[in-house]
Amino acid sequence: MMGSDLLFRLTRGSSDRDIVLQLENEEIEVHISRISDSPCRIGCPAGVNVKGYVGLISCGEFERALSVVRERNPLPGICGRVCTHPCESECRRGEIDEPVAIRQLKRFIADYALNSPPAVLPETTPKLQKRIAIVGSGPAGLTAANDLRRMGYEVTIFEGQSQPGGMLVWGIPPFRLPRNVIEEEINSILHLGIRLELNSRINEPAQLLRAGFAAVFWAPGCQQSIKLGLPLEEELGGIIDSLTFLRKSYQGEIRELNGRVLIIGGGDSAVDAARVARRLGAWEVVIVYRRTRAEMPAAEEEVQAALEEGVRFEFLTQPVGFISQGVRLSGLRCVRCQLGEPDTSGRRKPVPILGSEFIIDANLVITALGQQTEIATGDLPAGVFVGGDAAGGPATVIDAIASGHKGANAIHNFLTSELPDEQFAREEFEVQTALLNVIRINRARAQVIPLSRRRGFEEIEKPFTSKQAIAEAQRCLRCGPCAECLRCSDTCPRQVWQLKITKAKEPLLVRVHGINPVRGEQGVMVAIKDNDGVINGVLTPLVVTVEKILCRGCGYCVKVCPYQAINLIEWYPEVKTARVDVTRCRGCGNCIPVCPTGAVNWSKGSLGPNEGE
Repeated sequence: MMGSDLLFRLTRGSSDRDIVLQLENEEIEVHISRISDSPCRIGCPAGVNVKGYVGLISCGEFERALSVVRERNPLPGICGRVCTHPCESECRRGEIDEPVAIRQLKRFIADYALNSPPAVLPETTPKLQKRIAIVGSGPAGLTAANDLRRMGYEVTIFEGQSQPGGMLVWGIPPFRLPRNVIEEEINSILHLGIRLELNSRINEPAQLLRAGFAAVFWAPGCQQSIKLGLPLEEELGGIIDSLTFLRKSYQGEIRELNGRVLIIGGGDSAVDAARVARRLGAWEVVIVYRRTRAEMPAAEEEVQAALEEGVRFEFLTQPVGFISQGVRLSGLRCVRCQLGEPDTSGRRKPVPILGSEFIIDANLVITALGQQTEIATGDLPAGVFVGGDAAGGPATVIDAIASGHKGANAIHNFLTSELPDEQFAREEFEVQTALLNVIRINRARAQVIPLSRRRGFEEIEKPFTSKQAIAEAQRCLRCGPCAECLRCSDTCPRQVWQLKITKAKEPLLVRVHGINPVRGEQGVMVAIKDNDGVINGVLTPLVVTVEKILCRGCGYCVKVCPYQAINLIEWYPEVKTARVDVTRCRGCGNCIPVCPTGAVNWSKGSLGPNEGE
């Protein structure tokens, strides 16, 4: 009945230990270990329930999947395109073949709902009279505004630029993040009743407190480029920072480039600037970086895309001066480097090599060394909370979203004098085989437009089809607590059983993973071996039963059953009773509390989940 890919999930236990499980004359070496959440959810800075929405996509329930994402991420279409997907680095599927394509799955469901009606506040949302000011309409400010409005506060966003979005608009090329996606998702947040004030630069948060706002979320972003600090940097024509270059390119102020363009830096902004320069006609684009490719902070897939588009890299190369002809740049003086000991960033420090100086001719140099905030934070008065890039320097979109959540909760706790909510940890004990017996399945690949068509700002990556998305989501191993999937179904690979161990006072609740055993009321004998010898036990599926004499045929149990395991049948003419199909029942117990007569209950020997946890 059960093979060597058996995985138990126990709700009780004391510590990690190795045991041998004997099942149907087959011994399986397993290890009990504590687990509190899915690795992918732990890896997400915003705490998005990754396994939950991936599981729903695998069942074709796209709208419900989107609602799960939006619980922690109000910008799913944006993150579905530009998120650095730290969740995929934690995906256990990577131990077998490749991680699940989580970012593309998020993009799929976000695109699926782009034309759906905008979000509205639930009728149960409280109406709080206190006004909150948000400074900055980047992802941190938008997230904080979204959270606070849903809490019931009156929210106003102050944005210094002519359009909202911050670095989403000015820092990321449209071929990676189309502007209609940004507009749709920002409008969805504003539709909740949030006021937006454009061209409203706020230099001092205290002025908003004086204007009557109860609290301020200060997230103006980092939109001032860091300089190289070399002679002639400010005087020569032909030198521009990456943010100014990108903004002028998107606005049509820079329409065409000629000759060789050099980009100094190794982050995402440097790679974006290089790819834009190629599209504007530069015959050669070179990224000059003082470390190696392995140390580049830019996303690997973006670096690879730049290489495919013809961008050249000069690694271990450090600029030391500019070459000019009159008032115009003509080249960049550089030295070769070698890597020394790690610096404060944890990366090996580039050390110039004596006598290695050389010159690269250039028509344009774009500096991409990072950004800093234009407005000094200083000592902030009570009621002002700093978030986004202004709090910790330039970061990723998903980090900014996490900062927005944190800021909104801090403001709410400040105004209500409530203690911060502690995140609920679903502590369970995992009993699993040493090696998962899973078939290797190729990861789905999103289609991209061919290189020959990459001349403008058209989006490069295409979304998954519904068939691709479902197939890719089904590669998920469903790690972590079972409750995260949010959709108990007849095809769920985990089912609730109870394990009664000889001489034990109470049974354990067990979740069986990786197989779909035939359900029924008959138990399965098991033997658990450890250092104390053999412990016998019985695995029995948790199912409910109906006492016909008490049933009134109201049908409440039928309505709440998520598995269609209960139906009404005629017992006598014109007298109906509920009947449980034990091959479909999953032991969730939803039907028990809604029964008005007590006719529905656990079958004899079964244990209710609340009693066993």
